[in-house]
Amino acid sequence: MSDNSVMLNERLQRLLNAVTFEKNDRVPVSLKVGAIYAHANGNSMYEVMMNTRLYEDGIKKFFSRYHPDLAWAPLAYPIPPMETLDCQYIRWPGGGFGIPLNKGFQILDGTYIEDDEFSELVFDPTKFFITKLYPRKLKALSGFSKINLQYPIEFSTFINLACFADPEVKETLHKAIVAGEQVAKWFGDLLYTVGLIEGMGFPVGAKFAINCSFDMFADNMRGIMRVLNDMRERPEELMEVLDKLEVISIQNAVGTIRATGAKFCFIPLHNGVDSFMSRDDYLKFYWKGLKNLIMAIIDEGCIPAVFCEGQYKTRLDIISDVPKGKVLYMFEETDIKLIKETVGKVACVCGNLDTATLMFGSKEQIVDETKRIMEIGAPDGGFIMDNSIVMDECDPGNMDVYFETVEKFGKY
Repeated sequence: MSDNSVMLNERLQRLLNAVTFEKNDRVPVSLKVGAIYAHANGNSMYEVMMNTRLYEDGIKKFFSRYHPDLAWAPLAYPIPPMETLDCQYIRWPGGGFGIPLNKGFQILDGTYIEDDEFSELVFDPTKFFITKLYPRKLKALSGFSKINLQYPIEFSTFINLACFADPEVKETLHKAIVAGEQVAKWFGDLLYTVGLIEGMGFPVGAKFAINCSFDMFADNMRGIMRVLNDMRERPEELMEVLDKLEVISIQNAVGTIRATGAKFCFIPLHNGVDSFMSRDDYLKFYWKGLKNLIMAIIDEGCIPAVFCEGQYKTRLDIISDVPKGKVLYMFEETDIKLIKETVGKVACVCGNLDTATLMFGSKEQIVDETKRIMEIGAPDGGFIMDNSIVMDECDPGNMDVYFETVEKFGKY
């Protein structure tokens, strides 16, 4: 076994010990990073979004200098298929949107399902996705709106296929094939970068991600503001949709775990923050689907890595309703003392050094704040040191100080 394989296993075991509240030699350390891999080799975001393999040298330089126990895979949408499909909901550098080449992409909130279409989505999600959602989000797929294969009876089995002779449908199919080839290349290159990181001895914690049902609907279909209004205006219809999407979410998570054997499943929580909804609404509309997803992932022997974005102060007791030693929670803004006193009693939690402090603070501030968070979070285990939110840029010296502080003061 190579030295890198030994280190990979040691780091992974350190993470698993933290999740299960087992004894560790030291506090495991992570660092949420994004475009830093590109910048480490002088590449722009435009370049790596055009060709994911350009991450390679930056990844090698980053992990030769920094040694996290939990690593993040590089993630950026691929520009070629977005251009091919005339993507309507993402803006990217170099795409004529005024975004500098060295800056990241932007995802736009939009409405892709109307008030009177909820029942249609619930009745046949696949048909709705193909004939309405995809054409609305990816303009080049507009021809899919003409496809109808819902009556394969007698002569209709053949008559239904006539839609594929339509010039717009034929053009759409051609665009879909081209984009499919581009996506296949991008995904293969992305898997290559994950293998590269693990080959250097660093576990990649979230090889895949899944949304809970509320975020599936709000982020990708209805629009955040519209869904928040739906909780008041059409709560019964909304619950029907969320129940249907919950099944789809769980099926996708379970299928991916079984296909890949992933140790962690990343679940980013985008819309469950304190300021978006009351506790009662959170329990009714949000937590139900999230908890069922968490439990399904646990049942598959995988660890849900749940990222509570924004402020989660009034949710901590609710999300504590999980089996002990089975879940990893990350937090952006919530106070570490409150976290440790509640959810930290049943689940492994991440210390959330403010990313702005890491990026712009003095060396003394980074040391003091990292120590403070570890002093609160590390006792009794069940703790990983981390930063609050993904960062794209940072002074390398500041990251040196962060890792050195955890190594020096994070021993058990």
